[in-house]
Formats: sequence, structure tokens, C-alpha cells
Amino acid sequence: MGVRLAMRKELMGLNNSDMLTADDVRTHLTKTVKQRSPNIKKGFSVISKFNDNHSQLVSGDNNKERLLKFERHRLFKDVLYTRQSVDAWLNSQIN
Repeated sequence: MGVRLAMRKELMGLNNSDMLTADDVRTHLTKTVKQRSPNIKKGFSVISKFNDNHSQLVSGDNNKERLLKFERHRLFKDVLYTRQSVDAWLNSQIN
């Protein structure tokens, strides 16, 4: 994690919260998919689907993944995801 990202997360108050940035979600998805599924294509597909949905949210489109709950940070306007919704969404994608 870079210094800039660490400072930003600290300023947003995310260090001990239930909210995850997109980078945190990608890291979590990568680790979890590697543990649960040896299929590399499945892991790539899950991360690609998340990236597509995240890009659409950032550009102002509607959330197409209903299980992924998100909110925008009040000051920084970053899209943040709840840990529970990320886990629920990942379980639906892997199983």
C-alpha cells in the first residue's frame, strides 16, 4: 500500500471500519478466490465483474450488482463497500 493511499484511508477514517475501498475489495477478492477456487479463470472473472461494476458506479451509473452495497464518502466522494455485502456477493459468484 502506498503512502498516499494510506494517508487517504486514514483521513477517511477507514482503518478500523466496516467499509472497504475498491482497492481493499480487490485485495480481499484475490485472497479469497485463491483460497477457495484453484480455477484462475474464475478468479479473473470475479475481479473483472467487480471492476466493471465499480467503474459504472464511479461514472454515475446504477449499481448492477444488487448484493454489493455501497455508499459515497461525504468528503472525498469515493465509492465505499460494506464488508458483509462484498462477502455475500463473492459467495454468490463462487458458488
